Amino acid sequence: MKNFEIVVDEEWEWYIGQLFYQVLKEIKKPEVVVELAPGFRHKIALALKEIDFNGEIFIIDSNPQAIEYVKEKYKEILPNANINCICKSFCDAFSFLPEKIDLFLANHALDDMIIEQYISKEKYNSLHNCSYDNDLFMEAWKSLIKNDEERKRIPLQIYSLFKKFFSEKDVEFAVISQYRSNKFFLGKDDEIDNMVRNCFNLIKDDFDNDTVLLKKALSFLPFGNDERYLGKELLDNTQNHKNWIAGKPKYK
Repeated sequence: MKNFEIVVDEEWEWYIGQLFYQVLKEIKKPEVVVELAPGFRHKIALALKEIDFNGEIFIIDSNPQAIEYVKEKYKEILPNANINCICKSFCDAFSFLPEKIDLFLANHALDDMIIEQYISKEKYNSLHNCSYDNDLFMEAWKSLIKNDEERKRIPLQIYSLFKKFFSEKDVEFAVISQYRSNKFFLGKDDEIDNMVRNCFNLIKDDFDNDTVLLKKALSFLPFGNDERYLGKELLDNTQNHKNWIAGKPKYK
């Protein structure tokens, strides 16, 4: 059981959920969905609610307390869906997933996947269960950046996992976002952001990315003329099609 407070910005959850919804409403309604590494968040569940999703979803997260949160929250948001929670790392979850998958979803998963490869699972879960702004979390990232061998190896390893997954599974479509984290951008640490970005671009190159769909979907402003969501930095980040994948894997 969790022994800490989970703090969620519901407005931000809805905002990102709306961006995913703008993409999902343009494609065939899925029956089988896989979501990777939601953490203590439910943005994608909110998007699936908007399309009246009532199929089967497999949710992968290596953090047992995050899985506990997701299990409860997703049942609340998607009462008509069949929810399967898999508390394993991405590579260890392959055999627990169906061979045919209509839709693969991941929101901002790569940064957590990268740092998880660098520190112990116990330490990762301990840091992940705390505030993302804590000093220990940033210390782990700064240590990774200084380790030339690991900063090169780990993104390639993550990319290889994605390549293996999409080569082995019959995935019809994927929507993956990797906008910049508020922890690492705005001059805080460009090296971290660049490492994550390079990993994302490797994965992106393996997709027939539908930029027309993305540009249309991401032109939608969920909060309308609310100036808090109209800043150039935000629009060039979360609503920039370059930070998203929407398409079929080239292996299909």
